[in-house]
This record gives sequence, C-alpha cells and structure tokens, in this order.
Amino acid sequence: MVQKKTEPMKNPFLEVLKITNFQKIWGSQIFSQVTINLINFVIILRIFEATRSTVAISLVWIFYAIPAILLGPFTGTIVDFFQKRKILIYTTFLEALIVLSYLLVKQKVWPIYTVIFLYSLVNQFYIPAEASTLPWVVSKNLLPVANSLFLFTVNAAFLIGFGLSGPLVRIVGKEIPFILGFLFLLTASYLVSNLPEEKDGKKEIFDFQDFWLRVKEGYLFIKQEPTVFFPLVLLVLSQVFMSIISVLSPSLVTEILSIDLLDVGPLLVLPAGVGAVLGVVIITSLLRKKIRKKKIVSFGLFLAAVSLLFLALVMPFLTKVKSVFSVGLAFLLGIGFVSVVIPVQTLLQEKTPEDKRGRVFGVLGFATTISGVLPVFLTAAVTDILGVNFMLGIIAIIVGVLGVISLREPYEVYTNNRP
Repeated sequence: MVQKKTEPMKNPFLEVLKITNFQKIWGSQIFSQVTINLINFVIILRIFEATRSTVAISLVWIFYAIPAILLGPFTGTIVDFFQKRKILIYTTFLEALIVLSYLLVKQKVWPIYTVIFLYSLVNQFYIPAEASTLPWVVSKNLLPVANSLFLFTVNAAFLIGFGLSGPLVRIVGKEIPFILGFLFLLTASYLVSNLPEEKDGKKEIFDFQDFWLRVKEGYLFIKQEPTVFFPLVLLVLSQVFMSIISVLSPSLVTEILSIDLLDVGPLLVLPAGVGAVLGVVIITSLLRKKIRKKKIVSFGLFLAAVSLLFLALVMPFLTKVKSVFSVGLAFLLGIGFVSVVIPVQTLLQEKTPEDKRGRVFGVLGFATTISGVLPVFLTAAVTDILGVNFMLGIIAIIVGVLGVISLREPYEVYTNNRP
C-alpha cells in the first residue's frame, strides 16, 4: 500500500514575512514605533523632573488629544479618498521634522506641549492609513498573524524605546534621542515610498457632499454592526486604560515600587515586553486552533485586573522582594494586554468591509482619544490628592467588571455551525 505524501505545514509567520509589501509597511512601523516610545520617555522624564506633578504629565495626553477631537471624525474618511501610500509617506516625513523641532524647546516645559500638538495633528492621518493598509497587503487568512506581528512590534518598540531610553539618556544626554527619532522617521518614510500604488486609484479632489455622506455612512455602519461596535469599544477602553497607567507611571515607579525612573527599562519594561512577546505567540496559536476570541479577551482582562489589584493593595507593604514582584506583575500585564488587543483587532478587521476600513479605524482613533481626555485628567488630579494606590485599585475593579461583560456579550459571531 502506497502512502500519500502530505505537504509539510507552512509556518504562517514565515508566510507573512515573505510578503514584500508587508516587509515595507512593517519596517516603517518598527521605526515609527521605536521613535515615539523613545521620545515619549524623554518628554515624560523632562516634565516630571521639572514639575513632580501627575497633572502636568496628563497634559501631554490632553495636548495629544486635541487634534483627534478636532479631526478624528473625518480623518478616516479622508484616508479612504486618497492613496494610503502617499498619506504614509507625507505623514512620516512631517513627523520627522516635528521630532527634530523638539531640540528648539531645550529645558522649557510649556513649549513641549505645542510640539506634541503638532505631532498628534499629523498622526491623525497616519493611524487610519496604516491600519487600513494592512488588510490590503495581507490575505484574510494571514491577517491574525500579521496583526500579531504588528502588535509584537508595538510591544518590542516599547521595550526598545522605553527600555533603552534611560541608559541612553545617562550616556549621551536628553537631546540625542530626538536626532535618532528624526533619522528613524525619515527611514520609515522611505520604506513606505516603495509600496505600490493601490489598483483602484483614489480621487484626489473632494466632492464635499459625498464626503459627508461617507462620514455618516461610516458611523452608521459601526452603530448597526455589533460584531464591529463592541470590539471597537473594547479597543477604545483598553487604550484609555493604557494611557491612564502611562500617566500614573512616574508616581507609581517612585512611590510604590521605589525605582529610579532611569531604571524602569530593565525592571519593568523588559519583563512587560517579554510577557507581550510570549502572549503574541500563545494567542496566535490559540486563534489558529479556533479558540473563541471572547474567551481569550476575558482572560486577558481578568489577568490585568488581578495584577493591578495586587500592585495597589499588596506591593506597598513589601520590602525586600518588591523588585521581584515588580518584574512578575509587569510580565503578567504584558500577557494580559496582548490577550485583549490581538483577538479584538482581528475581529474588527475581519468584520469590516475593505471600503469602510479607513473610516472605522479613523473612528477608533478618534473615540480612543476623546474618551480618554476626561478620565486621564481626572485620574491625574485624584492621584495627586488621594495617591496612586487608590487609583490603581479603582482601575483594577473596572477592568475586572469589563472582563465579565466581555464574556457575556455576544459580539463574536461564528459561521460553519460553530456555537
């Protein structure tokens, strides 16, 4: 009896990495993400050293939010009108110039907020263009893997940017990171310039009546599609919580963990990055095995809630082993974060038609920003009054409740008779 030969199973990560256009947009993302994390660390360090105020740090987020509030409802629609390749080229180039302008600010605090505003203004067009380009260069069956690689890049860039910023500042000072960021963003712009033009060429002149109809159509689509609406809400809330924790981080590091800000990299960022990388590998495997996405999302939320609660209630009373627990909690939070974002973003891209992706991801960016303005500012104000422990406990409870809602909400619809 002759046995039939079976083809060896192809590695999905290698399949995605072989796609030339994915290599270009992924390379651009790597340089962009490393830059923003590198620069963010130095900015937060400057402001905290000058003010020692959580509210002053929250203003970084507020000034970043203003352009999203003004332009967010429209940028996704604008992206759908133009060649996404051109938008990616122009935005990364302008961001490079803006990053370089930080050198003019020197040690002054208030001018920093103006530069943050300008960077955010340009980034409002970059975000939906990048997100809606990914499904164009990668086939649907490889989309979860591509999303995993993109999310891996976000966490790896955070690891590199925040992890190396402290030692870099110690060695070369606070100005070199801005020069590196400028060079990185120029490289990002060059990489996307090599992407091919989209086959269905975009209109270069607006019909304003058509423009407003497209804006309205995008919002109605999200409202009427629960398989898009709830995942979008989860992504928004997860990003808002990450923004809040970022604002709280200087106070958290100095008051609860008793760590020098320049040592955050090896003690917190590195473990969180390792946890995120491990989470990406595990979750991608689970998704390929058809494990329900909502179960993975709920697990991630519960894991994050327990970790934050331990951080708020137990860590202040630890002494000798505090650094060990800090590493462990950062590791678990890294796993929890990717357990939410990968399945949810994959659902959002799978359920959104190609011609509406720009609008949907534009709404995502806008909703994330506008939903976080008040919570971030109030959290900072309350933290300065009641302390960071209190706020971490409240956040942990909210994340846990969200985990219960996520498990019960019927936002994931299966076909092929799956339950």
